[in-house]
Amino acid sequence: MPIVYVHGVAVRDDDPDLARRAKPLGEVPWPTIEAHLREHVAPAVSDDPEGVPVLRVYWGDLGARFAWGGRSLVSRPGNPAGVPAAAVEGVARAQDAVADLAEETTSAPGSGSPASELSASSAGPSAGQADPPASDRIGLRERGIRGLSRTVTALRRPFEDFVPVFIGDVLTYVATRGTADAPGPIVQRVLDGLEVASFAAHSLGEPLVVLTHSMGGQIVYDVLTHFLPRMPELHDVRVDFWCAAASQVGFFEELGLFLESDPDRGPHEGDPSGGLTPMPSEQFLGGWWNVWDHSDLLSFRAAGILDGINDSAFFASGSLATDHNKYLVQPEFYRLFAERVRASLAARER
Repeated sequence: MPIVYVHGVAVRDDDPDLARRAKPLGEVPWPTIEAHLREHVAPAVSDDPEGVPVLRVYWGDLGARFAWGGRSLVSRPGNPAGVPAAAVEGVARAQDAVADLAEETTSAPGSGSPASELSASSAGPSAGQADPPASDRIGLRERGIRGLSRTVTALRRPFEDFVPVFIGDVLTYVATRGTADAPGPIVQRVLDGLEVASFAAHSLGEPLVVLTHSMGGQIVYDVLTHFLPRMPELHDVRVDFWCAAASQVGFFEELGLFLESDPDRGPHEGDPSGGLTPMPSEQFLGGWWNVWDHSDLLSFRAAGILDGINDSAFFASGSLATDHNKYLVQPEFYRLFAERVRASLAARER
């Protein structure tokens, strides 16, 4: 039984700097995921768990690419053409250090610090003291603006370390996914992985199980509903069970962002189905578990949108910052995954 994992956004095997910046958000390395899948899920369908192929479809190298090295990011200084991003980061840190040193120096007693000047100006001129020159008032204002800008930049930088790549990967996929006549590079990578895994499944006489995380769910949904049905050469590919963890599939379908989303989707008066979107064809998908977490702000329900989906919450007990990835490090999540695989396969055999 091959198990295939399709990751989400902001995963870059060849970018250790991005991995470092994403670490506070709880990114889980592939060896950890692979070990959990082999220990907990592989035994659900095979008497030889160690012999189960556990594959990852990696598409991070095809994700967002910043042509100007991130020049659009406000917390970074303008990046001259040809200057490596790492060098620009070094300049930014040096500029901050110099600015902080200057601030400390001007804040010393008797130095005419912005704080003392501001206090004096707010108290008004003392007896026999003339108003400060206009040039001094302008200088004080400029120093205050620079200080505020530096503070806001420091607050903004951690978000710009990660969020633009996150959003960029989503937009890159949507813009380049193509169609069944000409699949985009990310879709083609996933199709190739599923085709290889499907061949192994047929050879072993075992089912094919897929785990996706976050944006990986939207990619696989497009594959199951648009690409596979419209590509006869891949009609032998079938996912017997799919777990979409922390996905936005329900959200994307509500917005009509999938290739097969019906423009007239949603409830309609007199419609006995309640306007629910049909599940992907049984020819290409057996069972599907969509799992989300109340404290994971990037996960969404699919129940009430897709007809017949197995949709439930998982309490990861992490934090708002880490719960989007917490599923993938919790043994309990993989044990629940294995239970649903067993139940789905047993139902098929009855």
